[in-house]
Amino acid sequence: MIFFDIDSTLLDHEQAEELGAIEFFEENKEDIKCNTNEFVALWHHLSDTYFEKYLEKELSFLEQRRMRMKELLGSHISNDLADEKFNEYITYYKKNWKVFEDVIPSLEQMKKQGKRLGIISNGDENQQMEKLETIKIRKYFDCIVTSSKVGISKPNITIFIEACNLAKVKAEECYYIGDRVETDAIASTQAGMRGIWLNRKNTMTRSEIVTIHSLHELATIIK
Repeated sequence: MIFFDIDSTLLDHEQAEELGAIEFFEENKEDIKCNTNEFVALWHHLSDTYFEKYLEKELSFLEQRRMRMKELLGSHISNDLADEKFNEYITYYKKNWKVFEDVIPSLEQMKKQGKRLGIISNGDENQQMEKLETIKIRKYFDCIVTSSKVGISKPNITIFIEACNLAKVKAEECYYIGDRVETDAIASTQAGMRGIWLNRKNTMTRSEIVTIHSLHELATIIK
């Protein structure tokens, strides 16, 4: 069985986040004391910081959203206003959800070869399912596991093992493809899977990790 990450593996999360943040900034720049580039950098920083706190169970999914908005607009704003503003951003973010160009051809090819496909993703179950539906790839996967549903986040190897149990397959019979070296490739390998690092940015090399730069390369690895 072949499992995938979602964000920055199947869905171009970084582009959607950046375009969504820019649109949000343009609508709210009178209340934000920086320029567009500074705002985008700050948005990415706050996103990474508070989402990590959510994964570590320091904050709920809703709380991490509110904290991001309060850092941007001021700690004095109410929770209701923080929710309203974050929902405004989410509208822009969703508008820019798109798959990478190599995703659908690769999924189609693997399905035609009779491969079973699955998802293991950190994040909120409802939002991750909505992403798969919106970018029209939900139909390819028969096992979808999210950290909010099972209560465990990558890189904890238990989430990979739980996914295998739910799919009724052995870990050694599975591949896992994701864009993060430690969180995806190494953690899944430690869980007994064959981890593959999807290094779309060609940022560095790791000789001990099976690495691809496009999903088109999967056919040479997965027979």
